[in-house]
Amino acid sequence: MLWFERRVVGGLTTTEDADRRREVAAFVDGALHSMPEHLRLALVAASLGLGVWSMALGGRGPSVQSLDTSPIPQLRQYVRVFRSLVLFAEQELPAALAVR
Repeated sequence: MLWFERRVVGGLTTTEDADRRREVAAFVDGALHSMPEHLRLALVAASLGLGVWSMALGGRGPSVQSLDTSPIPQLRQYVRVFRSLVLFAEQELPAALAVR
């Protein structure tokens, strides 16, 4: 996972438990690695562009909320991809861990 993606995942994760946050991030990272290349390439391009923008602003770049409410549909979709993965991990990982 790229650093900007990690920042977005951290901003979307609702739990305060550090171990749980790491599990969610690991799940999202695995899901990103298993994506078809053409989809992953689009996310990487967006993440790099947003990361460069954030660095140009001294690390105070776009927040998850500002991307989520952006008038640009592609920015809202970027957040939606990560929100879906984070929500799935937060809701499904506890059940998977309980089965072990």
